[in-house]
Amino acid sequence: MEVTKLDDLKKFNDGEVVELPAFDDNTPFVARLKRLSLLALCKAGAIPNQLLGAAQEIFEGRQKSNIKNYADVLDVIISQALIEPAYDDVKDVLTDMQRMAIFAYTQGGVKALIPFREIEKLLEDSNSIKKDTKANERNTGDKK
Repeated sequence: MEVTKLDDLKKFNDGEVVELPAFDDNTPFVARLKRLSLLALCKAGAIPNQLLGAAQEIFEGRQKSNIKNYADVLDVIISQALIEPAYDDVKDVLTDMQRMAIFAYTQGGVKALIPFREIEKLLEDSNSIKKDTKANERNTGDKK
């Protein structure tokens, strides 16, 4: 076994290009993200004191805080994780699913995005079925 080289560890700071859930109009969203430590963000003071309770609950996998505090903590995490595009450039257009996917990535890497891809595929399939049904109704006059 070899000791991990420092240069290999520094590559983590460069981030990773990942595909996130698409925007509501099916525009793909590909971003460069880096993994984060929630504990390191708390220690560095990146998470304000009034949100430390909510951050602790997220870290422990429970949520008793109000949704606003939870969302505020997620925004801090997402702003630190997004390398490209910058958080300030996309914060007003990110969907809830994209926000949750970015958070999941920060904690579990690309493997953590698999459930979001499965949900997105189910939504696409559902929309396709609805479109096919509507087209069939128009073509045949049948309504089910």
